[in-house]
Amino acid sequence: MERISNEEKQKLDRQLKEVAKRVNEILDSYGEKALQEVPARGRKLTGYIPQFLIDALNSVTTLWSYDYRLISLEEKEVMRKSGNKEKVYQATVEVSLWILDDRIRKVQIGGGENVTAADALKGAITDGIGKCLSLYSIGSRAYRGELEIGKTVPATEKQIEYVKTLAKKTKVELSQISKQVLKKMISSEEQLKNLSAPEISRLIEAYKRLA
Repeated sequence: MERISNEEKQKLDRQLKEVAKRVNEILDSYGEKALQEVPARGRKLTGYIPQFLIDALNSVTTLWSYDYRLISLEEKEVMRKSGNKEKVYQATVEVSLWILDDRIRKVQIGGGENVTAADALKGAITDGIGKCLSLYSIGSRAYRGELEIGKTVPATEKQIEYVKTLAKKTKVELSQISKQVLKKMISSEEQLKNLSAPEISRLIEAYKRLA
């Protein structure tokens, strides 16, 4: 593979940081509908639903791709909490993924378990893709344990309308204020509705200082 110069690395680094920032802003704008509980031994974890993660990345750039190598696919019998035994398949894969330039790849191991071999393999690949993206700091809130379902109080209709009124009154774009206050770009009605009550309260206070 062609070597990459230090100058190219620095340029790509800046571009990748911008991609990660924009993708994470989109993921935040999705709200809880983009989250799911991820099974883990002895504890509950919250992560992003894979399709939302991929959609967010595709909305910023389509210059990315991945491939994988199957490490193992095993059939085993597990005991469920109900006391019943069930046959499942466990898949382990090595996933490599690149964004913007295939000379800069991230590699991670993904695992999946399902009652069918195909779905176990699909789950392992998806798991590996998510882990690779986290190495670009995409979706990293999930791996930092900062996501939680059911704990976020959504913004009310009254708050949303108030923010829109303040934006018109001050003649300052919502996207500008949200970028400064929340560190993410809010430019649509749907994104505004996905904000939490604390987040929209911060926007209201910022607009009040301008009014």
